[in-house]
Amino acid sequence: MQAAISWAHGVALVRHAAKHRLITLPASAGPDTVRGGLETLAAAHPALDSLTDPQVVALWKEPISQAGWTRAEQMWQDVSITDDGHRVDGFRLGDTYQALSAEARKSRALCQTPAWVAELLLELSLQPALDDIGADQVKMIDPSCGTGHILLTAFHRIRAHIPRGRDRYAAVPLERSLERALEAVHGVDLDAYAVVLARYRLLAATAAILKRPIAAVPAGWPVQVAVADALLSTEEPLLRPGDYHAVVGNPPYITVTDPILRERIRRAYPEVCSGKYSLALPFTVLMTRLARPAGTIAQLTANSFMKREFGRKYVEEYLPTLDLTWVIDTSGCVIPGHGTPTLIMVHNAQPPQGGTVITIRGARGEPRMPRDPSQGLVWRAIEDAVHQRLALDRLRRAVESDPSTFRP
Repeated sequence: MQAAISWAHGVALVRHAAKHRLITLPASAGPDTVRGGLETLAAAHPALDSLTDPQVVALWKEPISQAGWTRAEQMWQDVSITDDGHRVDGFRLGDTYQALSAEARKSRALCQTPAWVAELLLELSLQPALDDIGADQVKMIDPSCGTGHILLTAFHRIRAHIPRGRDRYAAVPLERSLERALEAVHGVDLDAYAVVLARYRLLAATAAILKRPIAAVPAGWPVQVAVADALLSTEEPLLRPGDYHAVVGNPPYITVTDPILRERIRRAYPEVCSGKYSLALPFTVLMTRLARPAGTIAQLTANSFMKREFGRKYVEEYLPTLDLTWVIDTSGCVIPGHGTPTLIMVHNAQPPQGGTVITIRGARGEPRMPRDPSQGLVWRAIEDAVHQRLALDRLRRAVESDPSTFRP
């Protein structure tokens, strides 16, 4: 089954790269073309070399039958895997891996964050850092990045950032805007294939904007997505504590079934792990550790800690130590792939400052299933409320900084 999934997604990956002219393939089609395409991608940039590793890409371990090849080809003829419009960022590739691999969904809790949810998380965390210190210095990380939905959304936000008050026509050169976005974005995940797919997507977006193949992207430009157990790794450089202005994620909500692993995590995060804890709780601690002092942490997470006994210690002892700023009830939203009720929680890596936490409470869920979840009534109401509050806060700060500007 693992090899079959690998062949199905390998065909999709190579078709995506070829259709967007990121690599060149021979005119003939067949299993050798797919393997050749993966070899071409692996040689195009150092970040992609694991595409030829049988431990990462299972299709190298097992050939595909003619019948299997025919089915794989037919699937991608019937379903479009390429990107629409001018942006090439592989959202469909990421969603497809999640759909194909039940093992990744169940054992590693792979669940992609839709771009419209990622945008709101970044608006509340990365954007204040961009406005404060600029795109040349900002650093963000998603420590449970999956195939990179949040990373790609952050990449585009950073590369397009223009400081307030600067003439839009005085923006930085295109190549520098791309390089600094790659410098700023970091990710870690346990799934080695998801990681190489996230790296590919960052390079595909970069190459498409440059209107070049991936091989023409400078090898010195960083692609900073690593394979590691973020909760337990002590050696991965990307997980160095206190390094990031914004820590953003949609951490796994599952409970650990392996008793040895469960106890290792419990010992590493005793401040929150109680009973049959959800992994969402130690991830909150990890994300806080990764942030710089006063850095911002934004997460879409399960709300189960509010209702179950394992959350008592987290609510009564840990949350009061955080500078919590936003709690947004998203349990009434339709978020694809998320059957667990969720909330958005934002806090700063510092002791509580003041006595105010902005909350958006849910009154009821969607009256009917929206065709486009990003346009659902509940989600739109949340977005409107967040943007209104952010606009009010910006106005208040502007008045405080220069009251004379607003005198009648």
